[in-house]
Amino acid sequence: MSTITVNIEGAPRHLEDREYTGAELRELGGLGPRDKLVREEPDGSETAIPPARRVQVSPNDNFFASVRHRRG
Repeated sequence: MSTITVNIEGAPRHLEDREYTGAELRELGGLGPRDKLVREEPDGSETAIPPARRVQVSPNDNFFASVRHRRG
């Protein structure tokens, strides 16, 4: 299986070219279960990746924890 490079929280990760769950990507990026994982789309928008959702990663994908604004 081939390997591709994606960025998770700004750090490059070399992954097998296959589908991953949101939970797997969170773990690879060192994100906690409460972090909302998103993928940055080519147009600059963000797509949420819930823990159980399976996504096919592509070279140079950018995944990161979305900043949530909480009321204090």
